[in-house]
Amino acid sequence: MKVVFCFAGKTSPGPIRESVEEYRKRITKYVPVEVIEAKNIRTQTREGVHVVLAPGGNSLTSEGLAQLLERHLNAGTKNLFFYTGGPDGFPAEVLEKADLSLSLSCMTFNHQLIRVMLLEQVYRAFTIIHREPYHR
Repeated sequence: MKVVFCFAGKTSPGPIRESVEEYRKRITKYVPVEVIEAKNIRTQTREGVHVVLAPGGNSLTSEGLAQLLERHLNAGTKNLFFYTGGPDGFPAEVLEKADLSLSLSCMTFNHQLIRVMLLEQVYRAFTIIHREPYHR
C-alpha cells in the first residue's frame, strides 16, 4: 500500500515543511509515501481509498487510525489517499468522491499545521501496528 497525502496549496517553508518532511521520511520505513501539493486539489483517479479531513468527519483515536491503516494493508488496498483542504475547504467533487471523512479534532486548525498533525498521526499509527515504543 502507498499512502498519498494530497494538500491544497504549497507547504510553507520553515518548521512546517521541515516537520512534514521528517514524518514523511519516518513513514517510508513502513510504506511508500507520496506528497502532492496542488493549487486546485482534485480527487486522484488512481485506484484506492479516498479519505478527506473535515471538521464534521468521524473521530478516531490513534489506535483507531492504526486499525484503519492495518485493515487497508491487510486488504491489499493499492493507495490510501488523505486530502487536506485549504482555507476555503474542499471542492464539492472531492467531498462527493470521498470514501471516508475523518476529523483530527472538533477544533479548527490552520490548513498548514494540520499537515504536520496528519503525518504525525499516520506515523504514530504505524508504530502502533508494529508495536514500537513511539506511542505510549
